[in-house]
Amino acid sequence: MTKHPEFIADTLKQAWQDLRADHPHMRIRDAAATLGVSEAELLATDCGNRVTRLREHWPALLGAVGTLGPVMALTRNAFAVHEKTGLYEDICPCGDMVLISGHHIELCLSTGIWHSGFAVLEETHHGTRHSLQFFDTSGDAVHKIYLTEHSDAGLYRRLIDIFRADDQLQHLELPTDGTMSALDALAQAKDLPEHWRRLLLAETTEAEIADRITAPALREFMRQLAELLLPIQVLVCNHGAMQLHDGPIQNLKITGPWFNILDRGFNLHLNEMAVAGADIVQLTGGQRALTGLLVRDQNQQSIMSIFGGYDETNGENVLWRDLLKALPVIGPG
Repeated sequence: MTKHPEFIADTLKQAWQDLRADHPHMRIRDAAATLGVSEAELLATDCGNRVTRLREHWPALLGAVGTLGPVMALTRNAFAVHEKTGLYEDICPCGDMVLISGHHIELCLSTGIWHSGFAVLEETHHGTRHSLQFFDTSGDAVHKIYLTEHSDAGLYRRLIDIFRADDQLQHLELPTDGTMSALDALAQAKDLPEHWRRLLLAETTEAEIADRITAPALREFMRQLAELLLPIQVLVCNHGAMQLHDGPIQNLKITGPWFNILDRGFNLHLNEMAVAGADIVQLTGGQRALTGLLVRDQNQQSIMSIFGGYDETNGENVLWRDLLKALPVIGPG
């Protein structure tokens, strides 16, 4: 006999409560993996309590985020977490993409593959935390937006009221068909700004691999960049979002397997245990030659990419290019 969705949701909710009782500090992403479900399915079990399902009007909702003031944007994949604090000021739909830029924020979101979104209230050891969280058709998180102490909490509550979905069931039905990735959608999108086109090339097969460096060499290179305060571009992608940091890095810290950048307004967390190395890639942006680093995991999948500062008049930063040339290489991977 087929189990009713409400029964499934109640069973999953109880399993999560039991897991949290034994592991109170376990993150929901890890809890979902332990329970064999997606993060979105697990989150949905709390709809009507601390979770509110949102209507799928993504461009309009993201536009409303611009009224909240400074927020923290989080985009992650399996091995890297990219966090930027700033303003969602300039919201520009581009086909199934939404391009967002503002003070310290640069995002390219493939909202055409987004499946569900939630407003979430969490109690953490740092206090109460409010966020908007978006998931793809597999139930994996593609982008999250967290309120900061400078965000407008009143407007946030109003946003939730406006975009609250009629369906607040605690069971989430995920589609079984595949969807286009953010990179595929980017490749088909027209009228993309030049810098997104340039970054897209680095994440595709159009980038020529010149050499490779080891994970320890990558760590040392990041230390060198921090000492020089050299402006760089750090990009982390997943199936539904691309998030960019454009500027110098400074405060580095190693915590267990994690290599961290802990700067004001920008945090990066990279799981070094997953890093097989970084490819030095070459490509052409417009009429200019560009070089960068594409950090790979053990399966040769991209974790993040790093480029030097770029000026539309002068092109790539010359010091960046010289630093890459001086890296100890091990040959193409």
